[in-house]
Amino acid sequence: MRIKIHSPGMQSLLVDGGRRGHQHEGFCEAGPMDEEAYWWGNYLVANQAGSPCIEVIGELSLRCDKAGVIAATGRDVKLNVNHQNAQAYQTQWVKEGDEITLSSNSLGSKTYLFIGGNWQLPTVLGSACTVVREQLGGLTNLGEGLKAGDEINIVSFDSPIPPNKPRHLAQRHWPNYDCQTPLNVIEGYQSDCFSAVAKRTFFSSEYQITSNINRMGYRLSGPKVQCEQKSMLSEAIHIGAIQIPSDGQPIVMMRDRQTLGGYPKLGCVDPLDVSRLAQAVPGESVSFTPIHSDNARARFLLHWQQRRRITGEVT
Repeated sequence: MRIKIHSPGMQSLLVDGGRRGHQHEGFCEAGPMDEEAYWWGNYLVANQAGSPCIEVIGELSLRCDKAGVIAATGRDVKLNVNHQNAQAYQTQWVKEGDEITLSSNSLGSKTYLFIGGNWQLPTVLGSACTVVREQLGGLTNLGEGLKAGDEINIVSFDSPIPPNKPRHLAQRHWPNYDCQTPLNVIEGYQSDCFSAVAKRTFFSSEYQITSNINRMGYRLSGPKVQCEQKSMLSEAIHIGAIQIPSDGQPIVMMRDRQTLGGYPKLGCVDPLDVSRLAQAVPGESVSFTPIHSDNARARFLLHWQQRRRITGEVT
């Protein structure tokens, strides 16, 4: 299959599982902002884990030149095929010449388009993921977003999904994007740099998502979190790390974060909650609650067990 981009919306990026294992070489991890939606999308089109897809902010429109299998995931996702509504979180079969439009009802949130097959893309360190800041990945391998007129070749395979039995994720199992539920935070050793009052302020307050957010990090606005130690030796930064700069306003580090940082870190957002934060948009508010690392691990294992049960890997 070949697809041709008509309009990329505000931003459309090619993403995959990311450049894992190369942060020590100075490359950011990259990958999908909403890893939960990304995982389900690859399952729905029977692609291997880590396969490329298109991450969209705004409205993406494109045309298919051959029949194939597609799926759409993300927050409040809307999928249209030939101007007709199509079910999200479900396998869809498209024909030659079909027009596809992907968008979201929540302005600024991310949606994902998946197409079954092997995407023919250049790679750097085993990944085609677009990182604009590093000028890596994407269709041109220059870190550029998709543009009108771009074409992507996808080598189709014999899909294991029968046409009369599409893969479907029941709505009750769709990712939870509720901002009212506090985000779990695993405190790290640097939390000792913060007083009990500072921690109480952070965990008892709401913080607004500012307009200063991107794939590198999310700046929040709310009650200041004071830290006696203003800076420290730079060290590696994990996804979801909560840095507290001198102004006391938290910054949560995301997929395209720098590899090192020297601000004190209060802790890390639980990996299962990073996708929910990634889909929050400016003006929405979030709050945080501490979770012990053992409980976070148990939660993660239960989540994977649920995935396997839904997909039929276990009964």
